[in-house]
Amino acid sequence: MQDISLRLERLLFNLDTLAELGEELTSPKDFHRIVRSSLYMIMGTFSTSKGAIFQFDQKEKIVQPMVSKGVGNINDLVIRLSEGAVRELINIKTPIDLNTDEKASTLFGAEKAVLEKIKATVLIPLVVRDDFLGFVSIGKKFSGEDYTKDDLRLLSVMAHHVAVSLHSHSLLKKLMHKYDENKRLYENLNRIYYDTIHAFAAAIDAKDAYTKGHSYRVSTYCAAIADEMMWSQNEVEGIRIAGLLHDIGKIAIDKTIINKDRALTRSELVELNSHPAISYEILTKVKFPWAGISKMARSHHERVDGRGYPDGLKGDEIPSGSKIMSLADSFDAMTTDRPYRPALAARDVLSELKENRGKQFDSHVLQSFFYIIRKEIVGEKRPVIIPLLNESLANELKKEVLNSSFNFTYDIKNIEGAAG
Repeated sequence: MQDISLRLERLLFNLDTLAELGEELTSPKDFHRIVRSSLYMIMGTFSTSKGAIFQFDQKEKIVQPMVSKGVGNINDLVIRLSEGAVRELINIKTPIDLNTDEKASTLFGAEKAVLEKIKATVLIPLVVRDDFLGFVSIGKKFSGEDYTKDDLRLLSVMAHHVAVSLHSHSLLKKLMHKYDENKRLYENLNRIYYDTIHAFAAAIDAKDAYTKGHSYRVSTYCAAIADEMMWSQNEVEGIRIAGLLHDIGKIAIDKTIINKDRALTRSELVELNSHPAISYEILTKVKFPWAGISKMARSHHERVDGRGYPDGLKGDEIPSGSKIMSLADSFDAMTTDRPYRPALAARDVLSELKENRGKQFDSHVLQSFFYIIRKEIVGEKRPVIIPLLNESLANELKKEVLNSSFNFTYDIKNIEGAAG
């Protein structure tokens, strides 16, 4: 009866130890500290003063100590293993008694002297799914008693806990390494992607001596408006790219038409007005990671009153991104010199925008645009639009917004009720 009671007490102790080991191995501490704590727990369970956990280097075919206790400084200790020894260790399911088991000499050969140097008595391989990770070694018990079958069975279970933790950590390191590699690759590809888009935008603008930087400015205005209208970050990025490429169809238009400083003939106007449809045809062939790029470009000259081109869309038939782009494109045209006229004065720009709300421009888009300008001027928002204007125009615009000659707040409120 007493023997049964002792065995039950021992079993409960073992279960409690395993629970503590499992908790330790899954704690969010530094992994090296976790392994060290696990070794100390194993040593404490079997009342031994010497122990070490070795980790296998797959590439070099060596095992080296991760943590140790009671065996001196063994950081430089290395045990080389043959391919055959590694395969044998994978197949061994039970602890190896280094003093009596003949397998020890077969496995380690001359390297066994290294284990004898650290006074190792028992060794248990750390294996998960035929993946050899290293081994745990422990020395003699304080009492001098031999390790029992129950001891070795418990050691096997505890070692398996350690093996699973090492395996998970190894997988995590590989995943993190792969993640870092993929992240660098993505960043490089992303940079190339954006550089290519900017190169296309520069090529587009190069056809028109008067509109250098037009695509970049339209892109910036579009993104600012979309952000103000609470578009998602991905949607804002999409319209930013669409803004850079909206005029790509002009590549197919005769340069003399684009730069003509007099009124265009009917045929020239037809050719120039074909550029949104050409942009659409070009951009539909590209698989962008953002939705609607080609449609935004096609419809950026549509008007909410239905008098635009190329499709004569009106109101909600026009994609939201195209409504934003229409305003951004027109604002840049008004605020920069063109072959047929110089940039408009700030007062004329604001009046033109007011006059065309609900006609050329969507009212809510215009409202958001006015909000941005006001916020930038009064310091409520980081300047994005104002810095892209020439200094003289920017100063005029600030005066118009801040003085009473243009009731900016009133106009914003009135826009909310306008058609569009």
